[in-house]
Amino acid sequence: MSISFSGIRDKATFVASSLTFGTDEGKVCKITANQTAGLCSDGDRFHGMIETIERDNAYCVVRKTGYVMLTYTGSDPTAGIVKLSADGSGGVKVDNTTGIEYLVVDVDTTGKTVTLYLG
Repeated sequence: MSISFSGIRDKATFVASSLTFGTDEGKVCKITANQTAGLCSDGDRFHGMIETIERDNAYCVVRKTGYVMLTYTGSDPTAGIVKLSADGSGGVKVDNTTGIEYLVVDVDTTGKTVTLYLG
């Protein structure tokens, strides 16, 4: 099957690379090959969030824009512009060295979640 990205705005369907239905939704992901998305390793730049995965684990929908709530590990981010990268467990972490800047609008330090604008 060929996937077309023509006219796509905030989310797109990709071939799923080693993703599991019911487990990997809500995790950050990266493009791993042509038309393919998979989980990030620690320190990776993330390209979006996995929104849904088909039951056969063949395809997934990746959110590329808008506000998302993600889990985080390590030091607490703050509201405002924060450099983040993937934490290797599906969430994000503050990464002032190689992270990419995101607009953080809410941080729950008890639940260890951060709400940010993907772009």
